[in-house]
Amino acid sequence: MTIIENQDYKLWIDNGLLFSVFKNPTDMTLEIAKSAIELRHNISNNQHQYWCMDLRNLKNTSDEAKKYIDEYGEEFLYACAMIVNSHLMKFMVNVFNRMKKRKIPVKVFSSETDAVKWLNEMKKRKD
Repeated sequence: MTIIENQDYKLWIDNGLLFSVFKNPTDMTLEIAKSAIELRHNISNNQHQYWCMDLRNLKNTSDEAKKYIDEYGEEFLYACAMIVNSHLMKFMVNVFNRMKKRKIPVKVFSSETDAVKWLNEMKKRKD
């Protein structure tokens, strides 16, 4: 298993899927967004991935970070499953995703098991 991390964010590749988690409750700033995307590119070696993104520790995202993520957040991805821990967060992420036409399939889940199952189904379709 390959792992890469900084003070805010941890990413790893396991069984052909990319996983990430915020290590602590986080208010995402532009700097954190840039660092997270740079880490993702590094661990992926600029190769496309199926990404299971755990957002349960994400508390807020600045407007600048949202804009940066809109522009660079989908690079080197086939699909992204987002894990959240509340109905409000699921609603907010779904609204955010609908406002921006996504280049890749993105789906929100409340369990890692369901997120991984969906990503593996997406991967099988691609293969």
